[in-house]
Amino acid sequence: MDKVSQMTDGRVKVGSGTLYNLLEQFLGSGIIIQTKAEGRRRNYVLSEKGKVVLRCEYERLCTQAEDYRKMFL
Repeated sequence: MDKVSQMTDGRVKVGSGTLYNLLEQFLGSGIIIQTKAEGRRRNYVLSEKGKVVLRCEYERLCTQAEDYRKMFL
């Protein structure tokens, strides 16, 4: 949770319920893979599918930003 806030310069804050729900969904859909478990602590990495999903989302957001620039700048 702290890492999300750090990575986004405080723009995004994720609560524990949201985080654990997303992790469960991402695991279930094969977007992430659990790499390590120590007690309650878990580590994850993006799967190949996750990398594709992330790239597609990045491209979608870039397209939206370009649409905004065309319309308003």
